[in-house]
Amino acid sequence: MFQRLSARLRPLDPEARDAGLSIVEVVVALLVFAIITVGSIVAVGTTLTMSSDNRSREVAANLASQAVDVARSVTDVVAVASRTTTTVVNGTTFTVAQTAAWITTTGVDATCTPAAASGNGSLFYKRLQVSVTWSGMRSTTAPVRSDTILAPNSRLNDQDTGTIVVGVKDTKGAPVPGVLVTVEPDSASSAPGKALTSGSKPAPTNADGCSVAIKVLPGVYKVTISRADGAPYRDARQQSAPVKTGISVVKGDTAGVPFTYELGDDFVLDYASTYTGSTVALPNDLKTTVLGGPEPYVLTGPDSDAYLFPLATGYQMIAGTYLPAGTSGGSCLSPDPAAWPANAKGKTAARQPFVAASDKTAAYPLPMGVTTIKLASGSDTIVQAKSTTALNGDPGCAATQTYTFTVKNKTSANEMTIALPYGTWVITSGTSTNNLRSLTISGLVGSIIGAIFGGGGGVANVVTLDPRPAS
Repeated sequence: MFQRLSARLRPLDPEARDAGLSIVEVVVALLVFAIITVGSIVAVGTTLTMSSDNRSREVAANLASQAVDVARSVTDVVAVASRTTTTVVNGTTFTVAQTAAWITTTGVDATCTPAAASGNGSLFYKRLQVSVTWSGMRSTTAPVRSDTILAPNSRLNDQDTGTIVVGVKDTKGAPVPGVLVTVEPDSASSAPGKALTSGSKPAPTNADGCSVAIKVLPGVYKVTISRADGAPYRDARQQSAPVKTGISVVKGDTAGVPFTYELGDDFVLDYASTYTGSTVALPNDLKTTVLGGPEPYVLTGPDSDAYLFPLATGYQMIAGTYLPAGTSGGSCLSPDPAAWPANAKGKTAARQPFVAASDKTAAYPLPMGVTTIKLASGSDTIVQAKSTTALNGDPGCAATQTYTFTVKNKTSANEMTIALPYGTWVITSGTSTNNLRSLTISGLVGSIIGAIFGGGGGVANVVTLDPRPAS
């Protein structure tokens, strides 16, 4: 084709040389030139990309080797953990991801705690896998990988001992580092273990949320986790220092102990939320029942900030100790607004709804019964309220509740306003719990007076705090 093109461009006949080219011939020539040019550009681009990729792979290989060397230089193989780091070299960002996992004598491969509680064999060595990727990688380019095994400097076990591996993760399955781990003999067991030596005690959890107690003598142990910094972490049962008991250690085996532990959601409680009057006093020992977890949980003391284990469904709260029917030792239904039957006006009440935290914080309004009392004496320093025989539709509280107030913000008429869980209460005041006398209910907010009990001269010191609307 090129010969024909040349003959056309440089014909032998002088007259033909002056004839020129047709438009078709020009288009064909341009097409041929374009094909050659595009091919050259693609070839040059591919060469440059492959050259850059090769340089990046060389850097990635060095970074992978460096990560392996750093891991091998660690004195305590237990401290080697999974992690991801980034490094910028010549304008290219490299991501180095390393994964560390224990391999046991039975072939179990686990980043931290094995799936089984026992039968895992002894810890053998640690497998380390390093994978390096970089910005601008071609989709067809594989990451640079490096694998190695890390043997401990000294034996982690011997034929007469076992190991306890503790793993701590949050609700999303991410590891929780820096958690203190304590392993002690389980004294409640018929075969408790022995106190751990200093060399056997576990360190705080590493970046994998993992902690290991080595050379543990056979027996039954309990494991406790906690935060050294006092951060309000909680488990599903709202424990700040969760404990697992009955951890059995046998010779030549590894016991896995998993925990789910996370920074609690902050619920800001607004007690007596429907009361809009002057200052209201709360019981010093107020109880708040929290529903929504695996079992009811009771907060002690009027705490404006309650840190609770994160739940997507949130929590429902009741002021007072709510004990459902059938509870061993007696029920206590009075604090639950939903347990009260319809009143004479056909009105009922409902619990506060479930509230979930957003961005770790939630406000929770908590209505209570409010009443104004007149102290038995101007010198009284405490007020006591004790649940009593149910009146006026109160569903009752078989398990007696008792709350104590410190006298403060009283008026010149020796009156103060107090908030209590819903129910029927007998209220007294005095200078100590051994010197209590009947007082007067001098004002009510959203409540109705029960019967008049105790005292003399018609002094009313029993009140029913009713959650149902009056009309």
